[in-house]
Amino acid sequence: MKQRKKKVLPKRIRKDLDSLEKYVEEFSAFLPLPVCTLNPSCIIIDINQAARDLTGYKETEVISQGIEFLFKGGEPAEKFFRQVLKQGLVKNQEMVLVARDGKEIPVNVSAAVRKDYQGNVIGYFLAISDITEIKNFQENLEEIVRERTKELEKAKKALLNILEDTEEARRRIEEEKNKTRATLFSLTDGLIVFDKEERITLVNPQAEKILKLKEEQVLDKKIAEVSGFPNLSQLYQALNKEIKWTGRKYELILKKPFARFFQVSITPAVIEKETVGLIVILHDVTREKEINRLKTEFVSIAAHQLRTPLSSVKWTLRMILDGDIGKLSQEQARFLEKGYQSNERMISLINDLLNVARIEEGRFLYRLSWQSLEKIIKKTITALDELIKAKKLKIVFKKPKKSLPQVKVDAEKIELVVQNLLDNAIRYSPAGKKVTISIKRDKMYIEAMIKDMGIGIPHSQRKRIFTKFFRADNVAKLETSGSGLGLFICKNVIEAHGGKIWFESNEGQGTTFWFTLPISHKT
Repeated sequence: MKQRKKKVLPKRIRKDLDSLEKYVEEFSAFLPLPVCTLNPSCIIIDINQAARDLTGYKETEVISQGIEFLFKGGEPAEKFFRQVLKQGLVKNQEMVLVARDGKEIPVNVSAAVRKDYQGNVIGYFLAISDITEIKNFQENLEEIVRERTKELEKAKKALLNILEDTEEARRRIEEEKNKTRATLFSLTDGLIVFDKEERITLVNPQAEKILKLKEEQVLDKKIAEVSGFPNLSQLYQALNKEIKWTGRKYELILKKPFARFFQVSITPAVIEKETVGLIVILHDVTREKEINRLKTEFVSIAAHQLRTPLSSVKWTLRMILDGDIGKLSQEQARFLEKGYQSNERMISLINDLLNVARIEEGRFLYRLSWQSLEKIIKKTITALDELIKAKKLKIVFKKPKKSLPQVKVDAEKIELVVQNLLDNAIRYSPAGKKVTISIKRDKMYIEAMIKDMGIGIPHSQRKRIFTKFFRADNVAKLETSGSGLGLFICKNVIEAHGGKIWFESNEGQGTTFWFTLPISHKT
């Protein structure tokens, strides 16, 4: 039994040793870290795959070579292994590995002493780490640090220059501020400057007089927070209780000690393209208001005085043309007809002037009643039938499928609007063209449209189309008669009824006008 055990044991041990050796070889090949095994004399006896990949050498080319074979200069390697022998383990010693192709690779080297069970040195393990990327990073970092250091030096110099100029800049800013303030204080208009939080930052002397207050009493306060200043409260009411840039102009009327009228506007305060607040401008228009009142009064009186004799001339000419006082020759009738038409144009102009005067006096609408817009349009088309036939135009009235509700309007004034718009469409359309009229409704408004195929309105003059006495250049050349008041009257009539009027036009292709009237329910 004892003899059999002695024979079995060595075989099992040899088998285990073979398995262990195979395991070590496989593990060494798998290990991603380059590793070399050395004998006690620092001769390479094994090198794993990772080490072969790093150095470029085959296993047969390095085995039996001294370790200094792999590194630049033999002395650092010898010194390193003396240290390893003394300490037993040394980590991360920086060296330069020379690859097979001559490329020098910066590496970190770690080594440990191998000993047997009796403590005798039987060799070394050597691990190599490629630190090329770390070195590159360090070099880049050092370069970045150098560049940043240079930049910091430049910034330091620039900052010193800025600090040196600060006092001078502050003094100049103060001078500019004083100049600006002096300019604002010398203006004849009242100015109130607000910051972004709507707090008052400046009130010029003119605004102090208008609002009857002192700047220091309201400085750094919002209007809503200030009390005891009636004129300031009235200004806030006129601005609809908000300090906001809308592009609109507001009216402020101060009645004590006498009536004064101010046009109020709000404009942004901009510094270097940045809005830093708002400026409220109070422009006294009392004198302009009085001049306009006197002008309107004069126009009204003059128009009334002219209309009576012109009416007499009209009926006298009409009687003569109708033959009531004797037969006329063709030549006489022709000259009298021209005089009659000229008189008619004068009467039309006088009527337009009277309408403008009434608009400016605020007493234009005074006969409101429930009316059908469809009937008003039909009536106007009938009244212009003679002119339509003379121009050989086709009038297309697109009536709604369902009857529209009546609107509460001054029928005479709405007829005037339709007549002016339709008359323009007829007069400024070439013979044989078409004029289209349509009406429709939505929940709140009835909308009317009058579209022609005429000469159109020049793009550069469209902003002035609803102003008094304006006639476009192409219209003035085509048709000499006309006061330039028709569209001004139309706009004011429609807006007085709570509606809107607008247009679109292409020069040479035609113009389309729209207007709306609000729908009210009969009570």
